[in-house]
Formats: sequence, structure tokens, C-alpha cells
Amino acid sequence: MSTSLAAFHRLGQASVVQSSRCRSATTAATAAARAVTAAVGKRTVAMASTSTNSTPGKPKLRGAVFDMDGTLTVPNLDFQEMYRRVGCLTKDILSEIDGWPEDRRKRANEVIYEMEQEACATMKAMPGAEPLGEFFDARGIPRGLVTRNVQTSVAHFHATAWPLPPFTPALARDFKPYKPAPDALLHICAKWGVHPSEVVMIGDSAKDDIVSGNRAGAITVLLDTEGKWTMGGAEVEGDDAARVAAGGAGKGTG
Repeated sequence: MSTSLAAFHRLGQASVVQSSRCRSATTAATAAARAVTAAVGKRTVAMASTSTNSTPGKPKLRGAVFDMDGTLTVPNLDFQEMYRRVGCLTKDILSEIDGWPEDRRKRANEVIYEMEQEACATMKAMPGAEPLGEFFDARGIPRGLVTRNVQTSVAHFHATAWPLPPFTPALARDFKPYKPAPDALLHICAKWGVHPSEVVMIGDSAKDDIVSGNRAGAITVLLDTEGKWTMGGAEVEGDDAARVAAGGAGKGTG
């Protein structure tokens, strides 16, 4: 796990900035998967995909949007315990509790917020995240952030765990609809004045980050530090990522 984003930094130097968006073996998606797999072996596999609406040529990457928990930070939230304490029955805790009666929803949000604030006390940047941020900054590629966590956690991350300039925009769950809806990613692309096909979405949740990126039409890279989604290094395209994720537990609020 300690080399996953460091490896992603190396793949960026090798292939992401100038890469084909066609659906051949030369796509940024395939290059990302192969580069990360080669760098860290079987422990960490990056599965990546492009939108099915591919365009020919070699466009330059014009933006990078990151998830926060488990991507920019070392995982420290016990989502299974959160689901248990809240009494969530589905794989999308935020959407589920939005449909609950007000009193029950309030209690659930209090539990979630309490656990998120406890996690802030032990928040640490993911090894390799800072060099990757420096890589994008040196090339004038803007960095954004989309998380299902709260804005106070994002502020804590920037203040205590992130030594570089902050991610801008940095959208938390007060921006609705949440991932896997593409709205937050599309909002960031509009702010930057770039097409989603020129942006990479990087995250550790197949069902939230990857599906969101695919729906927006962005390049997507899944960081799989625990080997949950290993498929023999095969490329996963389009909403196939959602089908891959269907057999696993959801990530939670991150």
C-alpha cells in the first residue's frame, strides 16, 4: 500500500500526460493499469477505464480529480462499523438515510459525523500522494477533490495532512447529488473550462469514484491497495466497473 500513489506518480511520468484515448492497448487507462501493476506487483493493482465515447488523437491531460478517504489519505474509517451503528441495509449509506424519517436521519448523521471527526485525529496522507500532487503542479495541471465526507474533514486534511496548495475545487457531501452521480465532477470540469474527456478521476471505490468518472466521460483510475478488484490485470471499461463492484461492500461516506 505504501507504494501505490508513488507508483501512480511514475505511471504519470510515463504515460498519462500524453496518451491516446482510443480503446486500444495504448489508452491512458491500460497504460495506467500496466504501469501500476509493474511498479508494485500483485499487492496493488490499478484498474482503469475510459469513457466508451472515445475520441481519436492524443489530447493532453488538463485536470485531475481525486477522491479523499483511501486515496489521498490512508484508510482510517471503519465503514462496516459505521453501517452497523447506523443500521444501514444497502451499499449506499448516504442515499439510504436521505430517505429515512427526520429523527432517524438526524441520529444517523450524528453517528457518521462523530466517526468522521474521530478519524480526523489519525488522518495521514497516503504515501506517494504529495509527489503526485507535485507532478501535476509542475505541469500546470489543476487538482480537484470530490468526497462523500464532510467539508470539515476536507479542511482538516488541507490544514494538517497536505503540505501543497489545496485542491480546488474541493467538493464535499454538501454538494449533491453524491458520487456515483457525475454532477460534482462535471461541476469541476465546468469551473476549469475543460471537457471531462481531458480529466482523470482517481479513487479507491469502484462503485463511487469509477462509476462517477465513467458517467461524466472522464478517464478513470481505480487504486486498489488491497487487491479487492484484481482481474488478472485486465482493463475494465465503462460501467463494467459497477458490475465488478456489485459483488463487494460499499465504501461508505468517503
